Amino acid sequence: MRQEVLRAFRFTLDPAPAQVEAFARHAGAARWAFNHALGMKVAAHQQWRHRVQELVDQGVPEDLARKQVRLPVPTKPTIQKHLNQPRGTPPSIRNACTWPSKNASWPAVANTRCTALPE
Repeated sequence: MRQEVLRAFRFTLDPAPAQVEAFARHAGAARWAFNHALGMKVAAHQQWRHRVQELVDQGVPEDLARKQVRLPVPTKPTIQKHLNQPRGTPPSIRNACTWPSKNASWPAVANTRCTALPE
């Protein structure tokens, strides 16, 4: 009869002070992004509940009102798109930069300009 030996290893991190600060920033950013996404979903649900309540107040049975109200629930791509928009930038300037393709020559890249495009 053959006996199997299991071994376990325990590792600990010993980050430098600068790394501790970077870990804290990353954790804070992840927490903020999660809370922002959760807030978007909660807001959509509250809007749905408000519209259902409006229909119920008009005399529509609640189960029917729940089926009638259709609101888009924010999806992961929608939330990511919202998070990646520049903060504090007017909509007329967003996406104003047109970057050259990967195959563009260096002069084309060097002469790329960002200009505000009217909406």
